[in-house]
Amino acid sequence: MALRGWHIGERTIRRKLDFDKNPAISTLYTWISGDLDPDHAVFHSTCIPFLPVTTLDKEGRPWGSILTSPNGLPGRGFIRDERYTTLSVHAKLWEGEPFRENMKLFAGKEDEEDEEGKMLIAGIGIQFETRRRNKLAGWVSRLEQKEGDVVELELTVNQSLGNCPKYITTRNFIPHLDNTPRIKYQQLHMSLEDRLPDELISFIHQSDTVFFGTTYQAPPEEANLYPSHVGMNQRGGKKGFIRVSPTDGKTVVLPDYSGNRFLTSLGNVEASHLASFTFVSFTTGSVLYLTGEANNYVGADAKRIMPLHNGSLTSVTVTGYTFVQDALHLRLAPGSKENASPYSPPVTYLAEEPEMKNLKLSSGETRPAALLSRIDLHSANVATFTWEASDEAELDISPGEAIIMDFSTLLGQRQYRHMAQSNPKSINDDRIRTWTVSDFSGWGSMGQEGSSTSRRKTFSLTMREQPGGLVTGALFSIARRLAETKPDLLNDSSSLDIRVNIVGVSGGFGFPTLTNAGIDADGGDGDTSLSTSGLMEGQMENGKGIRNRNKTKTLKLLWVAGGIGVTPFLSMIRAPYTSIGGDSDSEYEVEWDVRLVLSANNPEVIVPLIRQAFEENEKRGNSLKEMRYGAEVVRRVKGLRLEVDVYSSGSSFGSLDHLSDTGANSTLKIRFHTGRVPPDFFSRSNLSSTGEGLTTRWDERDYVYLCGPKLFENGIVEDLVQAGVEVGKIKREAFAY
Repeated sequence: MALRGWHIGERTIRRKLDFDKNPAISTLYTWISGDLDPDHAVFHSTCIPFLPVTTLDKEGRPWGSILTSPNGLPGRGFIRDERYTTLSVHAKLWEGEPFRENMKLFAGKEDEEDEEGKMLIAGIGIQFETRRRNKLAGWVSRLEQKEGDVVELELTVNQSLGNCPKYITTRNFIPHLDNTPRIKYQQLHMSLEDRLPDELISFIHQSDTVFFGTTYQAPPEEANLYPSHVGMNQRGGKKGFIRVSPTDGKTVVLPDYSGNRFLTSLGNVEASHLASFTFVSFTTGSVLYLTGEANNYVGADAKRIMPLHNGSLTSVTVTGYTFVQDALHLRLAPGSKENASPYSPPVTYLAEEPEMKNLKLSSGETRPAALLSRIDLHSANVATFTWEASDEAELDISPGEAIIMDFSTLLGQRQYRHMAQSNPKSINDDRIRTWTVSDFSGWGSMGQEGSSTSRRKTFSLTMREQPGGLVTGALFSIARRLAETKPDLLNDSSSLDIRVNIVGVSGGFGFPTLTNAGIDADGGDGDTSLSTSGLMEGQMENGKGIRNRNKTKTLKLLWVAGGIGVTPFLSMIRAPYTSIGGDSDSEYEVEWDVRLVLSANNPEVIVPLIRQAFEENEKRGNSLKEMRYGAEVVRRVKGLRLEVDVYSSGSSFGSLDHLSDTGANSTLKIRFHTGRVPPDFFSRSNLSSTGEGLTTRWDERDYVYLCGPKLFENGIVEDLVQAGVEVGKIKREAFAY
């Protein structure tokens, strides 16, 4: 059946996304074949061991199902291309599989001519080893229940389409016939108060693939032109790309990435407001079936739900679900590797999720701008770029926080491309980047009674050029060109008029909090192991109010950095502030005792940055004693003792002796070590040793801050836990977008 155009739902979503204004894609529906493509018939009958399909229940709700080869292998024992437009399927079903119930509605009605009597079906065949996929739709023209939970059916196909392979994780399968499917959770009709079990929410957040079922019920006036049908599609991304609302525990949100622009699935949602999501674990064989009420969101409406996703969203508020364990008759092949698609963008989170709680987005319809004002080249691939924010920018940046910037004004808006094999990430590149702020003018120029809006809003970003990076490549290209031709513009780059937009600020490590266990009301040093409870005015310890002035307490911190992951620590060295709760009249002062363990291939570049930050802290020490960030009152420390252990396997330290010479009376000590940070650095001796003897045990450090590549961080965390450090004390830098 050749399509005659877009149905009403497709027309609506195309209009919302301005696709109707592009004549190049206005007739894409002609690419959808009106029968079964012969190549697709061969593909389905030889290449796939399971077929995700969509069918309808008695209420018209779509459910995804997984029709699986009885022997776990592709071939004619599963699907046969018997004749033109028809596929025969010999599939194994299990208890809880929606197809088992839905097919009962149409048993014996296969020969009915009435459209209402047909069992509509749609499927998508995916060869995961090659990322090849093909879609089909039509109806069930023969249905027969066999013994042993096997069903035979014939599919009459009236739509087929080859799909792009962009967001498929490659996998290799083997049969797994020794399984015992069992329903663990099932609720086919949820009430308004019901939530998905936490285990199922975690299951969704661990998934990188979903099978997306939809339905279109034609209105009478369009039934002849655009007959009713169902659809089945696949969506993929990085694990966790689909999010579940923590508020109601049952609204599942799917971000839409750059695709082939047919919009058939979104069009069906627009018309019916129904959809299904089916998730499969290829390691355990568990399958989660969801159906519910669906909506599409575009533009500002989508931004309110998922602020850092640039595109449309589809949400499904679940009205029914089934979770079957050990269901699938195949598994990942032992020793095989799952290869994520290079096209998948980073995971973005819902505005209501905890990962976004510290995100401070720019207010107003237009984003404030930042002007590039200075460039400091530290090496060929490390530099600091300083920006001056426009007057309307309301910047509250605490040490360790990151700023989110949109470089579209510098690089231009992303242009549509279907595929980009040489640079897959460019397909969904929104030009938005995030860096930890290494310096901010507000940390040293505001008086005690000042406000965030009165600060001179200049901030610096110390970064490393990413090989092939679009944004860092452009910035470093500008820096190198200026160094070669107009070096004076490095010190004052304002005349270049390079402006980008500020999206917002995201919480980084946060302020370490001084707490009452370390306060000695009698004036001694007291117990320096600090608890995690907050100290408020008038709080009592041992029956005494803590009100004595000039009491000095020590916070013991451990920082671990990998390479350019030192940047949040540069900001904390420049502006060492401690949270003291909401009370600005607390009667004590704080010192920091910091041990920084740094792994760097370029210590000749990184160590001078640490020294520079330390010297700037000493100069600024008296400029800003106390300030308020939201509900927090923070106080600059009285003193900072910083010991740095630098590990490097790529440098000769003979030429770096001058960097470790900080003076006999300096509270900054730097030591160099050849090689990588030992994997048992912390656990082999649970003593934080220095060149002058033994000090604090690692597990007695009040806070541990960690920033570096993910694998580096994971190894450090494992070693710290072995050393007795509580996981709750470890703070890891992570950008939630």
